[in-house]
Amino acid sequence: MKNLLKILLIILIFTIVIETAGAQDFFTTVIVNYEALPSEARDRLKDFKQQVEDYLNKNKFADDLIKEECKILITLQFNFRGTNGFDNYEAQLLAGGQWLLEDTADVIPPTYITMFRYLDDKCSFTYNRAMPFIKNDVRFDPFLSLIDYYAYIILGYNEDSYIPKGGNKYYQKAMDICNKPMTDRTGWTEAGAGRPSRSELVQELLNSRMEDFRIGYYEYQNKGVDEVFFSKSSKKPAFDVMIKALEKIAAVKKKEVKTFNIDYFFEAKSREIAQLFSYYGDRSVYDKLIKIDQAHQTVYEEFKAKVK
Repeated sequence: MKNLLKILLIILIFTIVIETAGAQDFFTTVIVNYEALPSEARDRLKDFKQQVEDYLNKNKFADDLIKEECKILITLQFNFRGTNGFDNYEAQLLAGGQWLLEDTADVIPPTYITMFRYLDDKCSFTYNRAMPFIKNDVRFDPFLSLIDYYAYIILGYNEDSYIPKGGNKYYQKAMDICNKPMTDRTGWTEAGAGRPSRSELVQELLNSRMEDFRIGYYEYQNKGVDEVFFSKSSKKPAFDVMIKALEKIAAVKKKEVKTFNIDYFFEAKSREIAQLFSYYGDRSVYDKLIKIDQAHQTVYEEFKAKVK
């Protein structure tokens, strides 16, 4: 009987370990720049990097199981600007999400595709090293809810790359965070000059007027980029899909007054686009890319000059 209990206990422990390992959605890198802070504030932040990485890596954010080879790479760069001398901080946050192309995992260097990158200029939060890093989707926390928000935005972009408009459930979770009661709404619903609030950023993604952007994003990623890398036959059809998808996205930008997410899409991916089309076989394609994304003309001209 004792041996049976031991065996059952071992199986239970093994199952818990496997489930915990499989629950990971992200591989996270946190970069901390606190040069603007006094030395005592820097000392209070000595555990900050590890605590944020552990919080994202060890908690479950996705509704479904994300396969090991499909884990999302999140990079959060905190540029601290000031502190009240205790636990309140002001910072910029550069949030980025990438995924690793499966067939390049063993290649040095492997190929990463950018899904989302955004510089949040209005971050105010409370942090101390003794605070409980417990994920709670019901209660608002000035710091942990900020991390949750960007985790859900990145998950939404990831899901949109697999399924047309598949990211709605994660964008709605990000929207729910913005709607929670909070004492300081700076950055959440109050925007800075020329940049959207977090609420505006996700509201735009959920707006039906942005449907063609999100479908174009899916077509570019799923029917274009993936096929360019993995197709064993001619890659021209995949490149043609990418061009049509980018034209679809550009058409939304031309029609709408504000298209924050489209601006950030091209800002994050212009060099990727230019690099991929260096394999197109016809350098005149860069003239078409310039018409699609005039804001990054110099990037396309740079790559056009390199292509023979």
